[in-house]
Amino acid sequence: MTNQQLHEQLTAQLKGFYHPAIEADDFLTLLSKRKIGKFSAIFAEDSGFKANSNRFLPYMEELVEDQQALPKTDEDGFDVAIAAFLGKLKQMHTVLGQFSEELKEKRNTPSNIGE
Repeated sequence: MTNQQLHEQLTAQLKGFYHPAIEADDFLTLLSKRKIGKFSAIFAEDSGFKANSNRFLPYMEELVEDQQALPKTDEDGFDVAIAAFLGKLKQMHTVLGQFSEELKEKRNTPSNIGE
């Protein structure tokens, strides 16, 4: 796989997370306004993320910056950098996916919080 192909695949993956992250952040804002679901961060300190936020978009921004900073596939440090990036990407996929599923369930119940 060429460097360009890798970046195209990673970009597509990140784009796929963008709208669910916005929807999740909107829902988290609603919860916050209603004084429900108080927490300080989406990911734990040992997650590998530098961001520390109770919203998804700062983590998404970090992933985009990390992707742009990846060395070329044939450069020194690529293996370490891609492993760290993919670890964070996997965490985002898992947590955002779980959150999105719960958000769908809330929207499909008659007494959902968003009404």
